[in-house]
Amino acid sequence: MTLQNRRQQRAVGQGFFHTAELEDEEGRKLRYVYDCGAMQKYARQRSNRIDEHLKSVGSNEVLDVLFISHIHFDHISGLERLLDKAKGLKVDTIVMPLINVEDRLFAYARAVNEEPSTINDPFFRDLIVNPVNALGRFDPRQVLLVQRGSKNLGAPGSGRDSGDDPDGPLDIPHVWGGERQEGLSWKLIGSGFWGEYGQPVLKDDGTKADASAFIVDDTFAMMASSADGCCDWILSPFVDPVIKSKKDLFFRELAKSRGITVSALKGWLGDTKNVEELLLKGLPDLTTAYSAVAGDFNVTSLCLYSGPKAVTTTMKMESSFCRSSTRLHKMKQAKRVGWLATGDAALQVGTRAKAFTKHYGSHLQNTYTLTLPHHGSDHNHNAALIEGIDATIHVAAADAYSNWRHPGTKVMQCLASMGRLLWLTTSSQKSGLTETVRVRCRPK
Repeated sequence: MTLQNRRQQRAVGQGFFHTAELEDEEGRKLRYVYDCGAMQKYARQRSNRIDEHLKSVGSNEVLDVLFISHIHFDHISGLERLLDKAKGLKVDTIVMPLINVEDRLFAYARAVNEEPSTINDPFFRDLIVNPVNALGRFDPRQVLLVQRGSKNLGAPGSGRDSGDDPDGPLDIPHVWGGERQEGLSWKLIGSGFWGEYGQPVLKDDGTKADASAFIVDDTFAMMASSADGCCDWILSPFVDPVIKSKKDLFFRELAKSRGITVSALKGWLGDTKNVEELLLKGLPDLTTAYSAVAGDFNVTSLCLYSGPKAVTTTMKMESSFCRSSTRLHKMKQAKRVGWLATGDAALQVGTRAKAFTKHYGSHLQNTYTLTLPHHGSDHNHNAALIEGIDATIHVAAADAYSNWRHPGTKVMQCLASMGRLLWLTTSSQKSGLTETVRVRCRPK
C-alpha cells in the first residue's frame, strides 16, 4: 500500500551526483542515479561521495537505471568509479539523450575550453567518439538513447498525452522493462517512436557486447507500481536540444579551420576513426572553432521527473528532508512529492520553457524539489518558469570554480523575492540534501 522514494543530492562540488531508490511495502527496491561527476578540482570530494554511496548500497549490487543528462565532464567524470567492475555497481539500463557527432564535438570543445585537463581522460574521449560503445564497457543490459518526441504528445500522466495506458504499448519488447530478484520491476509506458539504434554495442576488444541499444522518444517513461497497483511512480525524461544556431556556427568555423566544406567535414566524421583522430590531433582546430561561439550556453540535455504518475484522492502523501544528520523537517503530510531535474537545459529561452512546461503538464504541480538549470546560472534563469512550478526546494549543485557564478545573483535574488528556499549543495558534506517522500493508499 506504500511507495517510498529516498533521494540524496550528493555534495561533490562543481558537478552533479543524485542517487535515489524507490521502495515498496515489501522491501523491493528500484535504484537509480542521475549524473555522477564533478570538475577535477573536486576529485577528492567526488570520490568520497561515490564511495559513501557504494558503502551504503553494497559493492556489486544492481543499479537499475543510470540517467546521464549530458556529456559535460562535470556530469560524467565519476562513472568509472561508480560502475567499477570490482568495487562498483552493476548497471542494468543506461539512459542518455541521443546526440550526433556534431553535438558531441561541440560538447568536447566546450569541456576542453572549461577544463583543459579533460583531454587526458580516455573515457571522456571515448564517450565523444562513440557513446554507446564507451558505455558498453560497463556491461549494461541495454542503452536507451532518448530523442525529443512529438510536440503533440507529453509525458505519461501529464494530462495531455495519448497512449497513457498503464499496460504500455503492445509493440514494446518486454526487454525494455526491468525485473530482478528482490527488485522492484518497471516497464516502459507512453507513445511515440522507438527503434533499434542500428549499430551493435562493441566491447573494448572490438567484439560484440551482449547489450542492446534503442532509440526512444521522450514521450515514454519508466513506471513502477506498488504491489496492489494503487500507486504508479514514473521516471519521465524530456530532451532539450542544443541551440542549433550555435552548433551551425561552430561547424562552419571548424570546417574553415580544416580547409574543407561543412558537408565534406560531416562526411569525414562519419567514420569514428576520423573522430578519434580529430580529438587527438585536431585540438587547435576545435578550440579555434569554439572561440567563435564561446559563451554560457548549453548542449543537448535530458531533464527528468521522478514522482507519481497521477495524484488521486485515494493517496496520502508525506515528505521530509534533512541536511547531513540534522533533521530540519519531520515526516509530514504534503501536497506534492515529485522531484524534477533540469540538467543544463537552456530554459531561459521562452520557446524552450514553453515546450518543457507543455511536456510535463500536471507533473509540474506535483514537483516538490526542482534542481535549477545549469547549477543555478543566471544565463539559464527563467523567473516565470520558477514561479509557475512553485516548488518547495530549489537545488543549486555548485561550488567555486574559475570565474563562474553558480548560483547567479539574479537567481538568488529571484528566489528570495518569491520567498522560496534555495538549497546550495557544494563540496561540503554537510551541504548534501536527503529527502524522503512517501505515497500511501488510503483504505477504500
